Amino acid sequence: WGMESYLGRLNYDYDDRYLLSGTIRKDGSSNFGPQNRWGTFPSLSAAWRVSREEFFNVPFISELKLRVETGLTGNQGNGGIYSPLSTGATPTGTGFLPSTYSNPGLKWEETYTNNIGLNVGLLKNRITLEFDYFIKKTDNLLMVNPLPWYMGTNGQGSVGAPTVNLGSLKNKGWGFTINTTNISTKDFKWETNLNLSGFKTTIDHFNTDKAFVDRISTWMDNWTQRAAVGYAPWLFRGYVEEGLFQSLDEVNKSAVPVDNAGKRFPTNSTNNGIWVGDVKYRDISGPNGKPDGVINVYDETYIGNPWPKLYGGFTNSFSYKEFDLNILITGTFGNDIYNYMAKRNSDPDKIYTSTNLLSSAMNYARLTTDVAGNPVLENPGTNVPRFSNGVNGNYSRATTKWVEDGSYVRIKNISLSYHLSPLLLKKVHYIQGLKATFGIQNGFTFTKYSGFDPEVGSYVGGGVSATTQAIGVDYGRYPLTPVYTFAVNVNF
Repeated sequence: WGMESYLGRLNYDYDDRYLLSGTIRKDGSSNFGPQNRWGTFPSLSAAWRVSREEFFNVPFISELKLRVETGLTGNQGNGGIYSPLSTGATPTGTGFLPSTYSNPGLKWEETYTNNIGLNVGLLKNRITLEFDYFIKKTDNLLMVNPLPWYMGTNGQGSVGAPTVNLGSLKNKGWGFTINTTNISTKDFKWETNLNLSGFKTTIDHFNTDKAFVDRISTWMDNWTQRAAVGYAPWLFRGYVEEGLFQSLDEVNKSAVPVDNAGKRFPTNSTNNGIWVGDVKYRDISGPNGKPDGVINVYDETYIGNPWPKLYGGFTNSFSYKEFDLNILITGTFGNDIYNYMAKRNSDPDKIYTSTNLLSSAMNYARLTTDVAGNPVLENPGTNVPRFSNGVNGNYSRATTKWVEDGSYVRIKNISLSYHLSPLLLKKVHYIQGLKATFGIQNGFTFTKYSGFDPEVGSYVGGGVSATTQAIGVDYGRYPLTPVYTFAVNVNF
């Protein structure tokens, strides 16, 4: 690929009070056809240092600056105007066919950002504060068109779906930072930095008849995340689990799964029926938008959100004579995690393949009969369904049972250093400096999440692509582990 760019900038500064900066760039990319190859991206920022005005006389405020920024940026993506060839089997040997459909009409993805900000310095800048609020609107999103498999996008001889300008989304967010010098003496100094931020993303529209886009991870029981107009992208999809059936009467009076003809599966203990100890799902909706007494695809709903409502970082720096101590604490709050590993390791059916299980899996619903001969649970307090994965999908459906709060606070880094004092260095003429440091990374994590590590991120395993990558799913990635280091630096 190739790219050609032109950039111009104009800066204006009047008495260090009125600051203005304007830029414009023009980019041409080979990832687009001749009609849409070039994009123009201007930006403008302005600042007013109110504290430099003659009329400003507030002794404890040493800095007050208002900022405004607006601008347009572009994303050229990874191509899509061409249709590269791939190999395929034919009756006469290896042949070639397009791997994806081409789209010569692709356009630049454009993000328009507006930001307002405030900088405040107090007590001769011993306390500094910075606040920003932004709105970003992204148009012409570059994504692979989510065409279904029956349109020939999967399987032998298939041609992959093209890259298209799929739609637009909007981000609204804020950031706050405070830096303080808490104590500053000849021998001791304590400084802190606290930063908090949050954002909310909403899909504005899609340039397609389909009102949503799904990411399906087939290697995780067809785990699905959806981006739909009016919602945040890549929300978890699944069923609401309401415990286990405790009696036949409850089974017969509740909504249960149906066959392809829309007929309720029978009430029996075989794999083709619903029975005591099976999972009870919430009847949310039917074709007319109201509960209809059956469990089917209309009862799938949003069961989790992988995006934190709040991000935070807190740093403390201490120095006392020849010692320095730095502590970094990070955290996220308000996001959900789908604990796929707990789901996978809670299925007693896997005992036949010698797969490791959680100990709680052995508390699966055990059936017995009451004095009247009716089936009841021997362990009615359990939330692990009976040893069956038949038509009810006790262990195959994604449900709210496996969605957990992913909030955490982690002591990310601790570093303690000692510098050899100048007095001692004078006595050792051939050493100019000596520093010894002991450090801990990922030392302590505080969370209610039951898995190994709440910082799960995105799936990065084999076969992942932009159309299948799962976000906020604990698929068994090796957790971040504590690391202890000791280092000595000597300058001669």
